Amino acid sequence: QLLLEAKRPMVYTGGGVVLSNASAQLKEFIESSGFPITNTLMGLGAYPATDEQFLGMLGMHGTYEANMAMQNCDVLLAVGARFDDRVIGNPAHFSSVQRKIVHIDIDPSSISKRVKVDIPIVGDVKDVLQELIAQIREAQAKPDVQLLSAWWGQINEWRKRECLAYKHSDDVIKPQYVVETLCELTRQRDTYITSDVGQHQMW
Repeated sequence: QLLLEAKRPMVYTGGGVVLSNASAQLKEFIESSGFPITNTLMGLGAYPATDEQFLGMLGMHGTYEANMAMQNCDVLLAVGARFDDRVIGNPAHFSSVQRKIVHIDIDPSSISKRVKVDIPIVGDVKDVLQELIAQIREAQAKPDVQLLSAWWGQINEWRKRECLAYKHSDDVIKPQYVVETLCELTRQRDTYITSDVGQHQMW
């Protein structure tokens, strides 16, 4: 009910979706709800990055629109994520904004560990999402289309900044250009790319 009545809903997902193998359920929920979604670094791949509802990764290495939506939402659904400092920054500052938080996690010690949540749901992510989808379907309820449209209008304004855009230079090889070139060279191949941790992992 809280999700259906939200004016500015946001779905924040982490590695728990990957570990639970719940990508299909997450995709079904996002498509049926029309809500925006963001992933943590560990959650990347759990939802199609090319989908219009995906705002990119969030946190200190994330997109402007994902971070702004996370900070300005009125109802936040956290799925298999842990609210770490690289995602939310200072927990006290994050908690100072008025919003309702629903947190789904299989580990009860992770819930309200860093940020106090309003609705804790302890359970396997796949099972909980299946139940959530079934309940919404049974209720035959839909989010308010006008409110959701206004929220997407604001998100699209943030997107206009094109925070990941860059200018190519012949004077220096930029990391973005390296990644784009790597993508072009491996696009049609069954390729494994590994990375150590650090700045190059972020790129």
